[in-house]
Amino acid sequence: MRSLVKLAVVLLCVQRGEGRWLRRPVDQEQETAPPSGDRRDIQTPPDPAAARLRRSAPPDPPCGLRSVLLQVRDLGLGYDSDETVLFKYCGGACPRVRSNHELTLASLLLSGALPAPGGPWHNAPCCRPTHHEDMAFLDNSHRWHRVEKLSAAGCGCVG
Repeated sequence: MRSLVKLAVVLLCVQRGEGRWLRRPVDQEQETAPPSGDRRDIQTPPDPAAARLRRSAPPDPPCGLRSVLLQVRDLGLGYDSDETVLFKYCGGACPRVRSNHELTLASLLLSGALPAPGGPWHNAPCCRPTHHEDMAFLDNSHRWHRVEKLSAAGCGCVG
């Protein structure tokens, strides 16, 4: 069981891009390898191009509240209104921390001890609203409407 957990951690790190030690180019390794075959003292020089790529790639923004100005008619709720509202939603990345339950479930699914799910199986946390707020607006016939729980008021990583 320990080897399965270690394998899952290594695969998770590689998937998230933290397995930098696995990304050494084969050409560079062959050029710097000593002829004696002793590989403990290999010192590979840092690749400046790779360092620039790592610095220039922005990290995914964390899960948080985002907003956009929209006309009420663009919300897709069927209201005829030219009024512009601030619609808040959740977006961003969530850290992928695998629990013991998820590791065990993945192992049981792979071994065939549990039937495979009929649809897609998602085990990563999602950035979702933790609570909502109501929104009120005036339609083109000068009537007020209040839609409950339309806009996000807070976000968190769920799952």
